[in-house]
Amino acid sequence: MSNVSNALKQYLKFGISCLEAGNSGSFSSLSEIDVDRAINLLSKFNNAVFIAEDQGQEENGLIVETANKFCCDTSGQVLREAFRLDAKQFIKASADQAEIGLKEILAVLEDEREKILLVITSLEEFAKDERLTKLLQNIVKNSSVPILGTTTIGGFRQLENKTDLAGFLQFILSEKVPQKNKRDKSVLVIGATSLFGNAVYNLFSREYSQVRGTGFSKAFSLGFDKLDVTSEEEIKKYFSKYPDFDIIVYIAGEADADVAEKERDRARILNIDAVSNIARHAKNCKFVYISSEYVFDGSTGPYASGSKADPINYYGRTKLQGEEVSLKNFFNALVVRLGALYGYNGPNDKKTTVSKLIAGLDMLEPLKADNVQIKHPILLEDAARTLLKLLDHEAAGIYQVNGPEGLNKQEMAERIAAVRKEVNGRIFSYPIIGIEQAAVAAKPPNTHMVNVDTPRPFNEGIRFLLLKQKAFKEKENHGY
Repeated sequence: MSNVSNALKQYLKFGISCLEAGNSGSFSSLSEIDVDRAINLLSKFNNAVFIAEDQGQEENGLIVETANKFCCDTSGQVLREAFRLDAKQFIKASADQAEIGLKEILAVLEDEREKILLVITSLEEFAKDERLTKLLQNIVKNSSVPILGTTTIGGFRQLENKTDLAGFLQFILSEKVPQKNKRDKSVLVIGATSLFGNAVYNLFSREYSQVRGTGFSKAFSLGFDKLDVTSEEEIKKYFSKYPDFDIIVYIAGEADADVAEKERDRARILNIDAVSNIARHAKNCKFVYISSEYVFDGSTGPYASGSKADPINYYGRTKLQGEEVSLKNFFNALVVRLGALYGYNGPNDKKTTVSKLIAGLDMLEPLKADNVQIKHPILLEDAARTLLKLLDHEAAGIYQVNGPEGLNKQEMAERIAAVRKEVNGRIFSYPIIGIEQAAVAAKPPNTHMVNVDTPRPFNEGIRFLLLKQKAFKEKENHGY
């Protein structure tokens, strides 16, 4: 895809007003972030699927905007022109032409000399045909044919249950640009001093008109309200003082599985009981509960949001119960299950798997890292932006976000070392040794979840982290 990235980018940015077939997903516009993410995912994973809002019926085909005029690109003429460097065929495969689409796809796949882009509109309708679903699974897993698809939020819900397919598709939840500079809503981030809470607070402060944050031990020093969520009396007082939030994001729970295993009462209070207490005193709000991949046992992924949850440690059980309490007590509550978070807010960040590996690479000795458990790491900024997009789409229920790549700690360390060499010129000249790492809590072997919105790949996330860390240190050294 590298030869056609620029052509595709121009086509997506200036050509497509919407990708529509029947009740398919459509776009009034594609943001710069959407376009860049599509290019990135197509180049690395050979597929990208846009999730957009439900809109009215349009004529089948690609709706193309040129010089303020709209036309249907049913023949693929515009797309072929955009891909003239690399693509010889355009296949429009929509649900109402499934038989034709199937025959065309098979014919082209048999001729390995052809280079095509497969555009599938209304992907959820297309995938209702089991033959086409199996064909798509084969293309996604075993072929070099790039796929660009569209669906809706409702269509995504249908697709994610086909985990053998959806688990390997790279979904892009479309950006919704607010009419005003900021969204006119009041937001409370409970746990804004936490690693993820701070990232959410920073993003939401730029995107919403009114944002408050709470913390506990570090609250005042970081400029947040102090709130002890383990005390119902303190919760009652807080919401008596600030009663009218439109959105409450709860990120104050215990997030360390080993700590939760040792301090069970505290983990239960933070991850479950506090939510019940907030529900009694915070009324008429959109409640968001941040959950975890650890609700799954990790033996049978990829997991859809509706897959059987069967946690194997106490932390996972508290998060699952926290989900249930949230969905039961708040109307249209949103639960977001996250993979392993990493990123950089500042030098006082809580340690993560990635930050510990970076610290290990600073040591002048071999680095030992677990090579058993597979994690799907996700950058803080990407997870926070997906949360923003879910709220923009008025999503409710359970959605999942984890990294697009499954890696054990040894593999992460090897990749971090390679990226550090590129970014900082730092070379780690010692071996990175794979071991089976002991832990207090049982850890699920591989909690690969179906993503509603695919974050950037690990190497790019690490590059972003290191550059951000470098800029912070340079600013600090110059006394800014």
